Amino acid sequence: MPHIEIKTKKNIYPGEAQKIIDKQTVVGVITTGTISPDAKKRFDEAGIAWAEKVPETEFRESEAKEEG
Repeated sequence: MPHIEIKTKKNIYPGEAQKIIDKQTVVGVITTGTISPDAKKRFDEAGIAWAEKVPETEFRESEAKEEG
């Protein structure tokens, strides 16, 4: 089933990007850290959307809204 990976790692490098790509079910990656240029290229080539430097507060606020 297609899904979005959320990572709280500081950086995503090509090796980790390839592991995510190899799952063949990931359609997007969101991280609170950064994604290296080579990892971004791999995601782009695999058709996987990505977002980096997303503040953790964005996740906490969304969680609070869902509960309330």
